[in-house]
Amino acid sequence: MRETMIRVARPLVAVVLGLGIAGLSGCSRQNAESKTNAPEAQVLVAASDVARAETRRLESGVTFTGELSPGEIVQVNARFDGDLESVRVREGERVQQGTPLAVYRPRDIHDQLQAAEAELLSAQAVRLSAQNGERRAQRLLAAGAAAPSDLEAAQAQRAAAEARVRAAEAYRNTAKENADRLDVPSPITGWVSKVFCHGGDRTAIGDPIAQVVDTRVLELSATVPADALARVQPGTPIRFRVDGFPGEVFTGEVGRLGPTTEPGTRQVRIYMRLPNPDGRLVGGLFASGRVVDSVREQAVAAPVAALRTEGTASVVYRLSQGHAKRIPVTVGLIDEEAGAVELIGEVSPGDSLLTGVLPGLRDGAAVRVLAPATGR
Repeated sequence: MRETMIRVARPLVAVVLGLGIAGLSGCSRQNAESKTNAPEAQVLVAASDVARAETRRLESGVTFTGELSPGEIVQVNARFDGDLESVRVREGERVQQGTPLAVYRPRDIHDQLQAAEAELLSAQAVRLSAQNGERRAQRLLAAGAAAPSDLEAAQAQRAAAEARVRAAEAYRNTAKENADRLDVPSPITGWVSKVFCHGGDRTAIGDPIAQVVDTRVLELSATVPADALARVQPGTPIRFRVDGFPGEVFTGEVGRLGPTTEPGTRQVRIYMRLPNPDGRLVGGLFASGRVVDSVREQAVAAPVAALRTEGTASVVYRLSQGHAKRIPVTVGLIDEEAGAVELIGEVSPGDSLLTGVLPGLRDGAAVRVLAPATGR
């Protein structure tokens, strides 16, 4: 009887176990189906965070700010003491070399010439007397009636008299030159930038009368970091913009470098000469640009914001069929001014690349691009 019961029980256990396994199997399938049917997590991206790779010209270089100044600046000073009869130019006027800037009254200048000529005559008379004294001392010494020291004194007086004559001649020549030309000529062709005197003013030697500048050639002066000297040398191209001429780009090249760094800044001054024959530009304008040390004409480029650093690798994420694909790239030339970078790798012109900060972005992630908001 017991044996019969055991034999009956074993099939029952098998049935129960089978039902349990079947139930577990059904739960697993339901869980798998629910996971399969669950919506996939998406990275939400604004339309502005999608940029296209393109083929374009890139430049890299050292940025700078500087100022344009006239190629030549001359301050005209008074050659002698005297009263100005008139000042014949005004600020902003164009003058040729030799054009009179101001004219002196002749009275003082002629008086100076007469005084110089009188001083010369006096010096010549003193020289003649000293020469006679030297000859007399020589005769007396030969006759034994004078000491050698008497001759030495006479020779010293003669030498001093000759020096006085030379000084008087120089003074007379200067006074004569001043009297022959009472006007103050412009030393260069250019524009009058400053006038310091007016008619009737009295000037002393060295007083400023006017300043003349030549802007037919301007000079750009700017500073660059000392550690950029390997990239900035005479002949390196320059591209810059100038205040007052929006959208216009001016070009040139480095002409020369400063021999020392600027005190306290570790900056080196660079200079460039810019032809300005039509006078469009004026001195004092602010300029900003860069020294171009490298150019790539046909670079596959994208905004710098598309470039990401993951560990030691540089990568971009390409948007393809609603998913992000991670693409390792090598960084080429970086154009700081344009905000673009050259991408070397499996990136082609026209590829849509993701930019900006995108939480959850990874290789294979689903991406949904949000439509741009429209104003009402």
